[in-house]
Amino acid sequence: MLVGGCSDGGAAVAPAESSGIELPPRPREVRVDGVDPCSLLTEEQRTGLGLDRPPVFDLGPSLLYPGADIPACLFQGYEPRAVSVGLSIVTIAGIELFTSGELAATVRPAPTHGFPAVVAVPTRFTSYCTVIVDVAPGQLLDVQFADGGREPPIPQPQLCQGAERTADAVMATLLASR
Repeated sequence: MLVGGCSDGGAAVAPAESSGIELPPRPREVRVDGVDPCSLLTEEQRTGLGLDRPPVFDLGPSLLYPGADIPACLFQGYEPRAVSVGLSIVTIAGIELFTSGELAATVRPAPTHGFPAVVAVPTRFTSYCTVIVDVAPGQLLDVQFADGGREPPIPQPQLCQGAERTADAVMATLLASR
């Protein structure tokens, strides 16, 4: 797993002295308090992403975001490839944690639907990739796209593409509902 921080309302989120990552301001706040993460991918979107199993909701502590139970949803697919997506709704941390330069990950900007976002590519583990989307001060969406365990493993760049596609779909659903 990676890690998450707090945002400053709408200005660029990462100070230049941290990791050098500059992100655009949020076009608006989209608070995610009380949002069910399993509702953020439609059946059509799940099919398009190859996620053919019913979503599974979870609420529990997180090592990455300590201090509160984090609502999450697990989506899995086995055809045409084995993958899983973990989608967490984080209301206690902002994107700064990912732009601080303190993660064991390579982080690059990847705005989605005009919102600041980063792709965090773990440097020690190659079986997943994460996209973090800044939606409101101190709130983010954490989209982790992982290999499902078949041989040969899915290359990490493909996992990152899957994470970006999934984050894009999640934001489309979230914005349509707000």
